[in-house]
Amino acid sequence: MPHADRPQTYEPRTDELRIYSATSFVGHGVDEESVERALSYGVHAIVAQGTTTDAGPYYLGTGKPVMAEEALRCDLEIIVCSAHKAGVPFIVSAGGSGSDLSTALSLRIIADICRECGLRLKVGVVWSEIDPDWLVDRIAGGVEARRIVPALRLEERLSCETVKKCKRIVAQVGPEVVMRLLSANPGLDGVLCGRALDVGLYAALPLMHGFDKGLSMHFGKIMEDGSLAATPGSGNDGLLGIIRKDHFDVMPMSPKRRCTPESVVGHAFYERSDPSREANPGGALDISGSTYVQLDDRTVRVTGSGWVPDPEYRVKLEGVTRIGYRSVCIAGVRDPQFIRNVDVILDECREIVCHYFRTLPAGSYTLTFRVYGRDAVLGACEPVPVVEGHEICILIDVVADSQQRADSICSFTSSTVSHHGFPGRLSTAGNLAMPFSPGRAISVGEVYQFSVWHALPLEDPCEPFRTEVVSLPGE
Repeated sequence: MPHADRPQTYEPRTDELRIYSATSFVGHGVDEESVERALSYGVHAIVAQGTTTDAGPYYLGTGKPVMAEEALRCDLEIIVCSAHKAGVPFIVSAGGSGSDLSTALSLRIIADICRECGLRLKVGVVWSEIDPDWLVDRIAGGVEARRIVPALRLEERLSCETVKKCKRIVAQVGPEVVMRLLSANPGLDGVLCGRALDVGLYAALPLMHGFDKGLSMHFGKIMEDGSLAATPGSGNDGLLGIIRKDHFDVMPMSPKRRCTPESVVGHAFYERSDPSREANPGGALDISGSTYVQLDDRTVRVTGSGWVPDPEYRVKLEGVTRIGYRSVCIAGVRDPQFIRNVDVILDECREIVCHYFRTLPAGSYTLTFRVYGRDAVLGACEPVPVVEGHEICILIDVVADSQQRADSICSFTSSTVSHHGFPGRLSTAGNLAMPFSPGRAISVGEVYQFSVWHALPLEDPCEPFRTEVVSLPGE
């Protein structure tokens, strides 16, 4: 296999596909020099994923993009223009949550890029936001959507009532949707997906060309985050993958990085509870018999990928419900007596707040204290609690049924904590140091929580999704 610095020209063959993963996430950055090196290998597609639940439920609820619009524009321009230059399709998910609003934003950005760069493209679009009435009809008809993760505090079987309360619900686009869109529309310049199964974006072309299912899905697993599978890992650099009949090779395009068996295996274990098996729609990727061999100083070959089919194809659903509005106060404390008595002080202040707002309806607000520098991240699960430090940060978090109410409760709480007396108090001027003004109550806005995290059985993997082909830049 050629070294990344000594590229060769390849003739396209259906028994070998060369796919470039441009970045770990659209909006994290795309390295143009690495893209240029990848193009010299004669790639068949440029692929990048850009949807996630990592950023929390807010983005699905509001429809806002996870990454800044400027960052999306920068990355999409490099991907779209590079694919056009090479005469190959791009396959991307972008915008963050997969909502129709964020997908429409990504589509507008690509249209702007075409207009500014003088490109005329035909792009397939997969909309992943699903019709709640369709889902209600399915559930009412006896189809069971089951909770995916037992530890989540969600109902075991999704109910019609929960669906009706959701602000938005998306389904994860599997490789079959991309395959059908490409097969039905030869010559597409690209595919833009809403919420997508990351692995599926990279496995779609190999599966279309008849490559083994386990090999294709394992290939997608390693490729999904670009050079995070290399060392040193990078979130804004790419990875070239070459898949053949019974193996695939991966190597970074940047000379600063190299793939090793350890780095590739490490990414194969990424985001999974079982190190040898990962559940996917229609089956499970089994890598218990896989081997990883160093071909040269920067390239690793992977063999032995397996696939365990499931008799039922299930698509993951993600839905959110609005639970209120948030207001926060961030404050620092260096008084050793306060730090020593922080639990008692916060408990007493909570009682004062509860009494002051006692006329409010039950459940109209929640008040949470998080003590950073002690146990704010893991809470009760902290294995070695910090008994006392020289300074701590207290985050006052209020969620209420209106923004005005959240601001009022947060402001009153921060004032109460700031002036609360305790044994050994050194100053009456105030217990809290607030780095911002205004700081007693910072309005955050709408608050959402995941209420749907279930797997829905499908007869047709493409059924929930709307697809179309658009000509860009359009009128």
